[in-house]
Amino acid sequence: MMRAVGDPDLRDATALTRDGSNASRFAAEISTDWTIVNVFGGAAMYVVLRAMRELLDEPAMTPLTANALFLTPVRPGLVTVDVDRLRVGRNTAQLAGSLRPIGQAEPAMHVDAVFGTTRQSDLVFQSVRAPVVPPPHEVAPRRHSPEVHFDFDDRTEWRPVSGIGDPTGDRVLAWERLRVGEPELLALTLHSDILGVAVEQRGPFTILSLEISIRFLATPTTPWVLQEIEAWHVSDGYATGPARLWDERGRLCAIVHQTAQVRPAHAG
Repeated sequence: MMRAVGDPDLRDATALTRDGSNASRFAAEISTDWTIVNVFGGAAMYVVLRAMRELLDEPAMTPLTANALFLTPVRPGLVTVDVDRLRVGRNTAQLAGSLRPIGQAEPAMHVDAVFGTTRQSDLVFQSVRAPVVPPPHEVAPRRHSPEVHFDFDDRTEWRPVSGIGDPTGDRVLAWERLRVGEPELLALTLHSDILGVAVEQRGPFTILSLEISIRFLATPTTPWVLQEIEAWHVSDGYATGPARLWDERGRLCAIVHQTAQVRPAHAG
């Protein structure tokens, strides 16, 4: 049966079950709803970070940074997540996690993350400013891949503002939201796996993520996130670039750095 556009809620769709014999191991099922051929990298990263948060069980600590290494494609279906508490201090905690599809011996993804409490500081500044763009309701929607149907596009709504169809540019601005669910800090991982959009404006190329690093700053005030995506360097079959994620109030919610393989779109 075809699922309604938008459903299911990300949190409900990636519910974790704790292993009865190993408190540091969790199981989850990632359905085809969250795929672009394979499970979308940002969705797999979200599952690992959820497991980390559950094992840490420190409500005062929120995710500060996460670095994901993409080792092999994640097929939809059952996965296990193993989490290690590397260090848990008074203000910060460092954890490592790995995700394996059921039946696969080696991990498909490895994530290192830092969680921390909010700390008072006399030094506060920000050197970047939110781009001036129309609000989401004034921008026309478009699927990420108009010519190919991917289930992930039914879970999100994407409204590109600028940069699409410009083969000479190196920046894309776009609004994106999950169609179902409330804003959530960890869900910024789904908006972070986005370098390919900037690269693909140069021609029929596709990218395969190798690494994504995220600095989490704030939970968006609404489901809409403005993606400011840049491709800084592309050569030798690899692409690298940053993204900044803003909310509708113009607050910086996350800073992203991504490196990926670049392949012709027709390559296997």
